[in-house]
Amino acid sequence: MRDPQIERDVHRSQNRIESYHQLRSYTSQVSGKKQLIGRTDLEAAITNQCGRLIANVVIAYNSMMLSLLLDKYKAAGNEKVIELLQKISPVAWQHIHFLGHYDFKNNRNPIDFDEILARITFD
Repeated sequence: MRDPQIERDVHRSQNRIESYHQLRSYTSQVSGKKQLIGRTDLEAAITNQCGRLIANVVIAYNSMMLSLLLDKYKAAGNEKVIELLQKISPVAWQHIHFLGHYDFKNNRNPIDFDEILARITFD
């Protein structure tokens, strides 16, 4: 029961869960409110699900970026960067501006991942 590898895996899993909870807490506090918004149970549930959706979008975006970077550096054979990328959590949110204006109806300007990746360097 005291297997060091199992203990490391459990600790890593707990850290991931804590990171997710910190992300959810941060997104709920962006508008200055710490509690669920809504007067009824249904409205509070909808608010909670919206927060989960935002967190999942952040994680999906980060996962896509990390995956594309990993593919790029695997093709280049850069083992140092590959090792670094494998330690980066897709739950990170410090690089995302949550108070910006987001237009989800505009399909004319999709996200150009190649342009974003071209600006990312590891020194």
